Amino acid sequence: MALSLKKLSELNGVAGNEKVVREYIISLISDRCTKVDVDVMGNIIAFKKGRSSDKKIMLASNMDEAGFIVSEITDSGYLKFKPVGDIDPRTLVSKRVVIGDNGAKGVIGMKAIHLQKKSERESAVSVNSLFIDVGCSKKSNVSVSLGDYITFDTKFGENGDIIKGKALDRFGCACLIEAMDEEAAYDTYFVFSTQREQPGKICGRGLMTASYTINPDIALIVDTVSSGDVYKSEKHNISARLGSGAVIEYMDRTSIADTILTSKIKNIAVRENIGVQDKMTSTGRTITGAVSGAVCACVGIPCRYSHTPVCMMNKKDIDAVSKICRLFVKEREIADGITQ
Repeated sequence: MALSLKKLSELNGVAGNEKVVREYIISLISDRCTKVDVDVMGNIIAFKKGRSSDKKIMLASNMDEAGFIVSEITDSGYLKFKPVGDIDPRTLVSKRVVIGDNGAKGVIGMKAIHLQKKSERESAVSVNSLFIDVGCSKKSNVSVSLGDYITFDTKFGENGDIIKGKALDRFGCACLIEAMDEEAAYDTYFVFSTQREQPGKICGRGLMTASYTINPDIALIVDTVSSGDVYKSEKHNISARLGSGAVIEYMDRTSIADTILTSKIKNIAVRENIGVQDKMTSTGRTITGAVSGAVCACVGIPCRYSHTPVCMMNKKDIDAVSKICRLFVKEREIADGITQ
């Protein structure tokens, strides 16, 4: 396959502005499925005719990323911004960013520490205290506009099985693309969804629209899981570990997986010697909660430092999730016997 994890990471596609990511994915899947549509929300809905039409199967993952949007341009040429997605402001100071379709470069800054009051130094960093410096001294010289999207300027890198970069949350799309190479047991829809990173209790506005359109019987959602397996982490706070395989999700803050379907996926993965691990917490949100009217399961890719300038994953975990997606597409036994 011509898919490049490097390119998938480095493409800029903040929620609501996924066009370049969508175009890249369509270029990879057009000859792998029966039909490709783009709906009003910008979701890619790729249909693959199965050996049977008795059930409708859906696999879904998001193609957007967390980022920012320009909310103000000051008279002295600095940019104020708002986050798009859950981003910890403490990770942002001195980070390089790319702004707008023209790719203007900037750096996130804040008041120098020696100029801060004691109360400012001892307070948590807030987005309101940050700005973007694009190297201009007045507003008229700034080449960006209000409403322009902002992404981290991070280069993809590899060190053995470990990969690092921005927007690794969209690597579930790679797993769906690889699963398209399998002969589908049932009519199958692959959804590359928009607007995961949105405010509100339920994330995945794009997938919510796509799932109503498709009305699947059974759905497998691929999302990321914050691993937390870092230096001095408390064992009970670790949801998953890098390198230990696909994460079996049982519940999160917005959804509860179907017990029978989840057990079938886990059992067939173990039978096929695919690395799997159970999610150890119920914190965080996945896009599973955006799907209604279908029997759902969710598998996750462990990710360190999600929604920061530099995320980290293990290629073995991505491969494990990809293999599960392939089995979900081709094996009748997973869907058989599952009823709503």
